[in-house]
Amino acid sequence: MNLGRRAQLALILGSLSAFGALTIDMYLPAMPSMAHPLHTNAPPVQMTLTAFVIGLALFQVIVGPLSDAWGRRRPLLAGTALYLAGSLWCALVPAVAT
Repeated sequence: MNLGRRAQLALILGSLSAFGALTIDMYLPAMPSMAHPLHTNAPPVQMTLTAFVIGLALFQVIVGPLSDAWGRRRPLLAGTALYLAGSLWCALVPAVAT
């Protein structure tokens, strides 16, 4: 593998591993202003962050053994697709269910 290919692979893998932290870092500053457009108050909006962190932790426990069994590519693509679908779903939701 040449140096350019290794650098590209390192950049992609580094970016993928930063998804969780980047998501939280972008989400936290917006939390105070999210309650009114979502027709709720602060605690339900804060619970969405709790749900995200719990999901992040659980999926790491689940996907780890699957990666060992199936290889890294399929679970990585499935997780990225799930992240994208969840993000789109969150963007379209009219209110936070309480």
